[in-house]
Amino acid sequence: MIETITFDLWNTLFQDKSYSKSRIDYITEFLKKKSKNLDRNFVKNCYDFIFQYYEVEEINEIYPHIYTIDRIEKLENCLKIKLSENEKNEILIEIENAMLEDPPSLKIGVRQTLEELNQKYKIGLISNTGITPGKVIKQVLEKYDILKYFKITIFSDEVGYYKPTKKLFHKVLNYLESKPEKSIHVGDLLNTDIKGAKKCGMLSIWLNDINQERIPNLIPDFEIKKIKDIIDIVRKL
Repeated sequence: MIETITFDLWNTLFQDKSYSKSRIDYITEFLKKKSKNLDRNFVKNCYDFIFQYYEVEEINEIYPHIYTIDRIEKLENCLKIKLSENEKNEILIEIENAMLEDPPSLKIGVRQTLEELNQKYKIGLISNTGITPGKVIKQVLEKYDILKYFKITIFSDEVGYYKPTKKLFHKVLNYLESKPEKSIHVGDLLNTDIKGAKKCGMLSIWLNDINQERIPNLIPDFEIKKIKDIIDIVRKL
């Protein structure tokens, strides 16, 4: 019998949404005001390299979180400029808060599914974060009136590691006093959500609503196309 359900965030509860253009525009204009006139394409190329394709390194089965301030310092080096600490903090605050001005949409059925599951199960959130930190994401969850359904929210920038590291899953299960075999994780990525859940001994549900290809040796226990399908699955377990 399932007692606990944990969820991924991006492309599971939230529709994916890019803020790269607005962030690049902001950085370009910010530098211009500081008498550092750089071609936008040059800024974009450095931004894309540092923020979009910066590889997460696995170290002894853990994946250290890459903080936004570290990315800004690498961007500074790529652009061959020198920023003061105050300037770096100004950029940090602006790009971290970009989501608040134009929040991503909830996927269809999310609110209703969480409301129904909340009546019987303990619910947690386990999310990797990129530029937007957990403290900002929680404001959006509150705005959508769904933060109340999660007994615990865990974000990689708060813990210092990314999924599929077991640390995030263990932290949630320990807090909820839940056993892995009575818990199930829902997410859209095989390499982070499904892999992490399996490493912890949890069951897993793969939300594959965009027809992603399977990965050998990473087989989810269940595969769904709609978030509401979780309800029927957990009821039968």
